[in-house]
Amino acid sequence: MQDAVKLEKKRGFTLVELLVVIAIIGILIGLLLPAVQAAREAARRMQCTNNMKQFALAMHNFHDANNHLPYQGAWGSSVRYYASDVRWSVHYQLLPYIEQAPLKQAMEANADILCPWLPLNDGSAAWQTRTAKVDTFLCPSAQGDGLLKLSSANGDGRPTNVVYCMGDNASRVDRANDSSHRLAPDGNGGTKLIPQIGPGDPGYDDEGEGDVGKRSLFYYYEKRNFSFCSDGTSNTIVCSEAVAGDWTSNKIKGALANDKAFDSGHWCITPALCLNLKNPNDPTTYSCPVTSYARCGNWVDGKPVHTAFNTVNPPNSASCTKRDAEEGGPAILAPTSYHSGGVNCGLLDGSVRFISDTIECNGAVQSRSGMYLTGPSPRGVWGALGTPNCGETVQTP
Repeated sequence: MQDAVKLEKKRGFTLVELLVVIAIIGILIGLLLPAVQAAREAARRMQCTNNMKQFALAMHNFHDANNHLPYQGAWGSSVRYYASDVRWSVHYQLLPYIEQAPLKQAMEANADILCPWLPLNDGSAAWQTRTAKVDTFLCPSAQGDGLLKLSSANGDGRPTNVVYCMGDNASRVDRANDSSHRLAPDGNGGTKLIPQIGPGDPGYDDEGEGDVGKRSLFYYYEKRNFSFCSDGTSNTIVCSEAVAGDWTSNKIKGALANDKAFDSGHWCITPALCLNLKNPNDPTTYSCPVTSYARCGNWVDGKPVHTAFNTVNPPNSASCTKRDAEEGGPAILAPTSYHSGGVNCGLLDGSVRFISDTIECNGAVQSRSGMYLTGPSPRGVWGALGTPNCGETVQTP
């Protein structure tokens, strides 16, 4: 009997059984991969939220040290500038407060630095410092953090995915002479800031400021402190996200539609005209010509097209500008995100909220641009969150 058992052959898997096992394993992997990818995206989104929080908290540390928030169009202690175009970014001013003080010192110590626009890649110290990668300014979900070509004429730039809020206006927010201050000779061969009285004052731009300088925490030469935010620090957005694109992009996320949504006769804006510019065959792209310069392509530059947004069009929607010129023209700059459904927004109290694409913004309502805009925001809840002191009573959704 024992000999018969020894002679009995051991039974193995049949080919059919093996294929069934392989198929089951494949199904399990197919079910597991989306969960793994979702977990990875959740981790990237958490890191993006943390970067946003660090940016907002850096505002507080800057305020503690200087008794005001950073402002648009700043310059360094030893950085030379053109009197007509001062445009160092809010990001540049915050470097010491995100553990990047050596980078700011290197930028200011470099005698080759004139302005934050970039030369071609010549390998110089100026080029290296101005194209430095700063992780706090980047979203981990971004499909690349390398250099971007800013335009057909300009050199490379290092992108930013964190942008500061310019309020609910679409006036000429990227021109120094739209400020309530302007540069004038100081009598010693240099320049100084003096208030602009109004129409008739030399250098006053009657297409300019109006109430726009009062509708944002960040404006040319305007040093705001927390007392300026009478609407409440928990109800005022200071930063959000934006997808960067090079000058050849025609994507909704990363480009701007050219010469759309603005009435030049009365400087009115109709956001609905901008919102309807998606290509019906590819909703991720524009159905019209776009500008010839990059969106968010240079974190050093204070021009809003590179480092800011406004609360006019809702998150992840189209952006438009009146002129194809990096340094001029009003613009609607919507925040955009690599995350589905909305964008992260940092508030002045240091918290971060996720704002949905469907937030109420009165997109069909025509309104005057920032230079004529007064009182509560006409842009609904979204616009109210972008203004610091216009008397709205809304809270973040």
